[in-house]
Amino acid sequence: MNIQSILISDIVNLTSIKEYFSSDKNLLIQLIEVFISDTSPRLETLKKSLESVNYEELKSISHFLKSSLALMGVSCIEEIKDLEKSAEEKVSEEEIKTKINLIFPILEKSLLEYQSILDNLKVLN
Repeated sequence: MNIQSILISDIVNLTSIKEYFSSDKNLLIQLIEVFISDTSPRLETLKKSLESVNYEELKSISHFLKSSLALMGVSCIEEIKDLEKSAEEKVSEEEIKTKINLIFPILEKSLLEYQSILDNLKVLN
C-alpha cells in the first residue's frame, strides 16, 4: 500500500492534497491532523448555533473555514461563503439554521473521511 492508494475518496476532493503533499507522508499526516483539530471545534460551534445564533461567531468561523475547506477539497465552500455573508447581514435565525443544517453533515462526513485517511497513513510504512 502506498500514499496514492490511501488518497482516494468519494466524499472529499483530494486533488490539491495529492498535488502538493502526496510525496511527504509526515507532512500530509501533520496537515490532516491540523485540519481535524482546527475544524472539529468549529463544527461543534456550528451545532450549538442551531440552538442560539451568534452572528459574530458564525461570521468568524465561516471566514476561517473557507480557506481550509478549499485546500482540503470539502464540497461546501459556496455554502460557507453564503453563511458568512448571511451572518454579516444578520439574516433571520431560521435562515441561518437552514444553512447550517446543509453544511453540518458535509463537514461531519468530511472529518470522518479525513480521520480514516489519517489512520491509514499512520500505519503505512
